[in-house]
Amino acid sequence: LAVEILQPRRKRSDTGTVRVHVEGLDGMMVKLSRCCTPVPPDEIMGFVTRGRGVSVHRSDCANAVSLMADQADRLIDVDWDGNPEGRFVVSVEIKALDRPRLLLDVFGVLADNHVNVMATSTATSGADRVATMRFEIEIGDPSHLEVLLRSLREVDSVYDVHRAVPGGGD
Repeated sequence: LAVEILQPRRKRSDTGTVRVHVEGLDGMMVKLSRCCTPVPPDEIMGFVTRGRGVSVHRSDCANAVSLMADQADRLIDVDWDGNPEGRFVVSVEIKALDRPRLLLDVFGVLADNHVNVMATSTATSGADRVATMRFEIEIGDPSHLEVLLRSLREVDSVYDVHRAVPGGGD
């Protein structure tokens, strides 16, 4: 019996140029937050950090809502600037009625759309056999995301597909 040990792929440290315009602060270091993984054309807001530039959050991010309440003086207007470059990480959650080959069919759609899967978790629960699948994927063109989500919705027995907040509830 041969066992192959697979090493996890390293996350890419260079995700390309983040093109976000920070009003009144040219040359400021800008970082997309990992808590909500904003991608164009999401509505975004900026938060001036201590020593790490501006952290960009989706406007509907739970952390952003908390920052608005607790540290509103450090919020700053930001906008996507021109065409995005680089790669963006997005979390997607899929709910489906479990069946044989479901995961294979979902991975087939991801492969057909040239999506890099960085992490995944799947579980089936309940008497109704609902499968919940979460994927952390890397995309190069944010406008391609809606096409991908539509394609995933067409998989047999899938009834819900949406972006999710990485690592937890939506």
